[in-house]
Amino acid sequence: MVKISGARSVPVIVVCEEVMVGFDPARLEQALTCMDQRSEV
Repeated sequence: MVKISGARSVPVIVVCEEVMVGFDPARLEQALTCMDQRSEV
């Protein structure tokens, strides 16, 4: 994950090509919406 995010902290979450360092529920919810849209195609 250090290669992807440049951070050594946890968590590092990658969703829809977006890297999130730390836990941000609102941002995670938005990224998961992206996944829902991709799976409907």
